[in-house]
Amino acid sequence: MLSPRNRVRLRNWGRSLAPRPKRCNLCPGDCREMSDLPSGSKAIVLCNHDTRTIERGLYLGARLEIYRNEEDEPNLIVAVQDSRYVLDRRIARSIRVKVV
Repeated sequence: MLSPRNRVRLRNWGRSLAPRPKRCNLCPGDCREMSDLPSGSKAIVLCNHDTRTIERGLYLGARLEIYRNEEDEPNLIVAVQDSRYVLDRRIARSIRVKVV
């Protein structure tokens, strides 16, 4: 069993190993979060650090269109080339785009 003093030390130790959110250094003024775009808008991906969405086609320079983005729903629908994806709003906040 751990003493209370050692328990406090171990509680803070794991927090330093957690991944920190990555910042976008490439586009300081032009980029916006994908979750902020209105429905029907077209954009180009400028910054994306999520490997799952990169494999789906949301790589840097990809053109996309927002089909449905309603604030009361947890998901938004995005079209990339000829396919459509349902993205969680948390993932869409991490993708930075430029409106075309």
